[in-house]
Amino acid sequence: MTTLSSWFLVTRPKTLLVALAVIFLGQTLAWVDSPVKFSFYIAVLCMVCCMALQIAVNLSNDYFDGKSGVDGEDRLGPDRALQKGLISAAHLRFGIIAMCLLAIVSGSYLIYVGGWPYVVLGILSLVGVYIYSGGPRPLASHGLGEVAVFLYFGWLAVVGSYYLQTQVLTFDVFIPASQVGFVVVAIMLVNNIRDVVSDCRAQKFTLATRLGVKASKHLYCFTVLLPSVLLVIDRYQGLLMLLLLPVQLALCIAIYQRDGKQLNAQLAQTSMLVLLWSALYSVALIVR
Repeated sequence: MTTLSSWFLVTRPKTLLVALAVIFLGQTLAWVDSPVKFSFYIAVLCMVCCMALQIAVNLSNDYFDGKSGVDGEDRLGPDRALQKGLISAAHLRFGIIAMCLLAIVSGSYLIYVGGWPYVVLGILSLVGVYIYSGGPRPLASHGLGEVAVFLYFGWLAVVGSYYLQTQVLTFDVFIPASQVGFVVVAIMLVNNIRDVVSDCRAQKFTLATRLGVKASKHLYCFTVLLPSVLLVIDRYQGLLMLLLLPVQLALCIAIYQRDGKQLNAQLAQTSMLVLLWSALYSVALIVR
C-alpha cells in the first residue's frame, strides 16, 4: 500500500462525509432563516474546521488504540494504520498536530465572528481530540463515546455553525440538530457492538460492553427511529421526512440479524442514513 493510500485509510473517509453532512444541514438551516446575512465564506470555514477536527480525532483514535493494544489481531473493523504498520507512531503524531493547527487557523475567523463562547468551544474541541481515546480516562473507554458524538455532530456542528451565520439561538434549531445527532449515535453504537469482544479483552468499556449486545441493539433501534418521532415538534419539516422511515425500519430489523463482521455493512448503511437524512432535510428546506 502506498503512503498516500495509507493516509487516506487513516482519515476514515466515511466519517468525513458524515461531518460534511451535519455542517451542510446547519448551514442550510441558517440560509433558510437568515438568507440576507448568510456568508459562504463562513460556511466553507465551518466545513474546513470540522473536517480538520474529525481527521485529528480519527488519527488520534488510530494512534491511541494502537498504542494501548485495543487494536489487536482479533479486530473486526477496517484495518488501522498503526496496527498494520502502515504509518509510524511519529508520523501519526505529526498528522494530529497538523490537523489541530489547521482547525485553529480555519477556526480563528469563526471565533472572531462568534465571540468568546467559540473560544471555549474551540478549546473543548481540541481537548476532545486527545481525551476521546487518549489520556488516563478516555471518553470512548468509559461509555461516553455516544454522548461525545451526539454533542459534537449534533449540537456543536449544527447549532454552532447555524449561530455563526444568524447570530441567533432558538430552541427550534436544536430539533434537527438532535435528529441527525441521534443517527450519528447509532453509527457509534454499531461500531461498539461489533467490537464488544476485542474491547472487553483490552478493558475498553464502551457503552456496548456495559449494556451488553442485546440491550445495545435495542438502543440502536431507539436512536435510529427517534428522529422520525421528533418530527412532531419540528417546525422546519413535515411528513416528507417519513420517506426515510422504511430505511430506518429495515436497519432496525437488520441489526438483530447481524453479528461480527456482518456489522460492517450495518455501519456503512447507518452512515448512509445520516447522509440521506441530512440531504433530504436540506433539499426540502431549499425547495420550500
